[in-house]
Amino acid sequence: MTAQPVIENLASQFAPRTAEPDWLGETRRKAIDQLQQQGLPTPRSENWKYTNLRSLHRRNFRPGLQATLAPDQLLPLSTDGYSFLNGVVHEQHPVPGLDAQLVSQALADNGDQLAGQLSALVSYKTHPFAAMNTAFFEDALVINVRAGQKLDRPLMLEFISARAEEPALICPRVLIRIEKDAHCEIIERYIGMPDAENLVSAVTEVHLAQGASLDHYRLQEAAPKETCSHLMVVHQGGDSRLHTHSIDLGGRLVRNDLHSWLCAPGAHAQLSGFYMAVDSQHVDNHTRIDHNAPHTTSKEDYRGVLADQARAVFNGKVLVAPDAQKVDASQSNKNLILSGKAEIDTKPELEIYADDVRCSHGATVGQLDEEALFYMRARGIGERTARALLTFAFAEELLADIKIPDLREYVESRVAHRLPDHDRLGDLV
Repeated sequence: MTAQPVIENLASQFAPRTAEPDWLGETRRKAIDQLQQQGLPTPRSENWKYTNLRSLHRRNFRPGLQATLAPDQLLPLSTDGYSFLNGVVHEQHPVPGLDAQLVSQALADNGDQLAGQLSALVSYKTHPFAAMNTAFFEDALVINVRAGQKLDRPLMLEFISARAEEPALICPRVLIRIEKDAHCEIIERYIGMPDAENLVSAVTEVHLAQGASLDHYRLQEAAPKETCSHLMVVHQGGDSRLHTHSIDLGGRLVRNDLHSWLCAPGAHAQLSGFYMAVDSQHVDNHTRIDHNAPHTTSKEDYRGVLADQARAVFNGKVLVAPDAQKVDASQSNKNLILSGKAEIDTKPELEIYADDVRCSHGATVGQLDEEALFYMRARGIGERTARALLTFAFAEELLADIKIPDLREYVESRVAHRLPDHDRLGDLV
């Protein structure tokens, strides 16, 4: 058993939920037992080599702590969807025609079916934050896009973290099922109120059926003293299409795990990510794409901007299974370092067990182009503004791929706001 006080403290607060079915109660009990046995990972684990969770070991977090928001704290980005405050539903504005339910209602309507799908992809046995989430999640959301349905507007899921009387454990959970030939856009926005010091452990499970497609956006704007983990696992059927956009701007310590299984011919996954870390932020992105069938394709492009004493980690793995011939996979990680004290540890990986494939990967770490800076300064642009423009241009190559105009403009404004002379950028970009 682990001796980490943070885990023992959480285990002492675990209690059965009498309103839930026996199978879910048993799953929660197994998850908390597993969490106690595993504990939080340490740098001795290869997957956590560059991310140390030592700062959490003696923290006390309380599950289920509620908070309130003042009217002047309402969020500027809104559309149809659901808002959760400290893990509990806060507002609901459903997309017309979309089958979306809180897990309590889904259990009442079709609990037997849900039993085979909740945690089918995310295993609490292998990932400690999955175990934490499984044991303590509150108002999980179950989304089902029916066969052939094409949603004409994005679904917004806002997960707000606010200060309570003590630091809270917040466990957002989403189960997404997209049936044959259906399509939707989903935005998951994680935002922390400035004074929050919570631990956010989020899980998203996605099932894409034959011909289904999903554009998924995750925008993370946690508070400066918050720790955030997000685990997303996707199972893709034949001819399915997945495009993820992962944007990390906030948080003190951030860990993201994104795993896609391409399980039938024609499946395609495109993973796009941008992270911007300043001060002493730490952002860790681990991705994995499993090509388990022939004639599957994937493309991955992650970019990072690091300043001050910030640190980032990128580990991207592409695995091609035996007999998964005619696979086409590419992976790229590019990083811009703006300070001599900033650091990136990048490790793109290919693991190939088939011989008729086309796979590539690469990583770059560099600074701003001095020739470009000289060119801009020669034309009357100040050095700080020139540096900001070049940094923004580096980010924009990826941000321009965001297909929702309001969301793209919002993210661009947040990125620009973190750059020097940001008040001048609006006139120049």
